[in-house]
Amino acid sequence: MLFLTRHQCCSFVFSRAVLLLKCPTPTSARMLHTSAVSQHRSAIQEQAGDAKQIFRAAIDAVLPNKLVAKHLTVDGNQLSVNGQNYCLKRNVYIAAFGKAVSGMVSAAENILGDHLVGGVASVLTGMRDALTNAGKSDMWPSSGKIEVIEGAANNMPDENSTMAALKIKQLAESLTAEDILLVLISGGGSALLSAPLPPVTLQEKQALTKLLSERGATIHELNAVRSKLSLLKGGKLAALADTNQIIALILSDVIGDPLDIIASGPTVPSKTTPERCMEIIHRYTTSGEVPDVIMNVLSQPRTKPTDSKLVNNVIVGNNTVAVEHSQSIAENLGYDSVVLSESISGEARTIGETFAELAKSCGKLYNGIDNSSFEAGVLSDLLRSFDASGGAHSKILSIVKENKPVCLIGAGETTVTLQGDGKGGRNQEMVLSWAVAASPDLAIPGFQVTFLSGGTDGQDGPTDAAGAWAYPGLAHHAAADGDGLDAVGSLERNDSYGFFSSFRKGSNLVKTGLTGTNVMDIQILLLKPV
Repeated sequence: MLFLTRHQCCSFVFSRAVLLLKCPTPTSARMLHTSAVSQHRSAIQEQAGDAKQIFRAAIDAVLPNKLVAKHLTVDGNQLSVNGQNYCLKRNVYIAAFGKAVSGMVSAAENILGDHLVGGVASVLTGMRDALTNAGKSDMWPSSGKIEVIEGAANNMPDENSTMAALKIKQLAESLTAEDILLVLISGGGSALLSAPLPPVTLQEKQALTKLLSERGATIHELNAVRSKLSLLKGGKLAALADTNQIIALILSDVIGDPLDIIASGPTVPSKTTPERCMEIIHRYTTSGEVPDVIMNVLSQPRTKPTDSKLVNNVIVGNNTVAVEHSQSIAENLGYDSVVLSESISGEARTIGETFAELAKSCGKLYNGIDNSSFEAGVLSDLLRSFDASGGAHSKILSIVKENKPVCLIGAGETTVTLQGDGKGGRNQEMVLSWAVAASPDLAIPGFQVTFLSGGTDGQDGPTDAAGAWAYPGLAHHAAADGDGLDAVGSLERNDSYGFFSSFRKGSNLVKTGLTGTNVMDIQILLLKPV
């Protein structure tokens, strides 16, 4: 029989414990693996929460009621806008169209009071319910003086948006020299102010818009053609109004804020020539695809403005405002933030791949892999593709050197050239492209990486999502999980929404509902030591 002293017994027990730790049983090994996986997923979700919070902050910064209140002021019987004064005597009429104008109208109602006589607002289908569900009922017109018409479901002109446009036309034609026309414009205004120039029909214009969009036409190209085919765009709305007192408050959804492109410029004379229209048509279509009636209208000489009236056009908000606020929130969350660009454009898939390469380059710099001076050069080349400022490069290198979390922010509007029959939007396609490019070699040891892209209007393509988010390894996990999803195949079919809806029950989709604003898209790339 073996007898052990108390000290020997304790030593024996301790040795057994160490041995068990060094040689875990199958059960304990599974428990350790499960725990590690759980911790990893928790870290992923935590950083995704940061990305969503930063994105929502960008949206909150450009809520239209706040922006209008900053630019429209009343003192007694005097209205002041952009340094110009107008005499108020119950003589203000509103014409509004766009995804964000319900909040703009609501703010104008509160400011103008009894001086507002009436008007028409063309807003996106489902906007009232979306604002109510989001607790933003104050962004819906409530004076009873404005006729609000919902239309243009899925961002395509329809009978309702055409009816609204014709009522706005009638309103403009009824004004007198004493009246003030307040035009409220935001992104989505082209579809919501649909008044085809006869003999072009609504169906013909719808078909052309859809065709050009699917072939990858930019917003500049789309709106150049739209203005030529419209009764009201290209400055024609302003020309119809028999008053020189016209104010246009504009929430921009176009890179560079070009007044003639935002909502196809209803208060600004068009600069588009017939030659430019033909160039766009020939770039994206083949002979015979576009009806002769449209080709005839597009080839007509540009008409000169009918008078010399000057419109007080004012940009009240754009993506700069959104980006600046998102930076502030990122820094509150502990990230050093860097703005890459506010004018990102091009094919969404390509931009996603570039963001993945950017994450890889930053990861190598964080870990000191390879030659740091070489990677700094790679980083410089990537930033140049975003047209980032020179200061972005030095700031990123400084953050990485100090081993701090970083938030890289982009903004703009990309395009998708359809090659398959799937469903999605440019933001979801960009994120899926990032996930494919980032998997599996972007799993940076010691760092958590998240990429999010979303539309500030809350609707990415014909879907109910604003965008999506991803992490390194997502494409691998999608294939390995029970769903057996093929990220590459989904990308080839342009089925980003189908992919993200199926992956883990849609948890990687970003859903905000219609937000009541629109200043293009925001991209957020987070890298954080863990």
